[in-house]
Amino acid sequence: MTKTPILIAALFTALPFAAQAESPGEQFMSTWDLDGNGTATLAELEQMRSDVFASFDANEDGKLDAEEHAVFDEARANDVAGYEGQQRAQMQKMADGMTMAATDADGDKLVTLAEFQTSTAKWFAQLDKNADGGITIDDFARKPAQ
Repeated sequence: MTKTPILIAALFTALPFAAQAESPGEQFMSTWDLDGNGTATLAELEQMRSDVFASFDANEDGKLDAEEHAVFDEARANDVAGYEGQQRAQMQKMADGMTMAATDADGDKLVTLAEFQTSTAKWFAQLDKNADGGITIDDFARKPAQ
């Protein structure tokens, strides 16, 4: 495992503590807006999801098996637990975009990087509330598009 995935894994486990200081939108933007310009693009989400995937692929076989995904699920659940009320609901929506159900396209209980990345566009569209092609802090204050 390289340093970047290790840092990402550490970030997921440390996020409940950071959650008290940041809103879900602020937390998302500080993590997923890789160039820090205030807009998270699909390309940035794809890059970050690749790094996240690598950080939880403990045996580096290119797949998240049930055990590896359970560790990933626990990290996301801990992140969500750091919030209450509407903010918790926002965090849960973000976390739901990376569940095995959302990413295991062929239902074999193994998530490949390709499967994980294929679901990125759908996740991006769910988070980009105004459908302008970029996620900003404002998207976290909007109601879902009807």
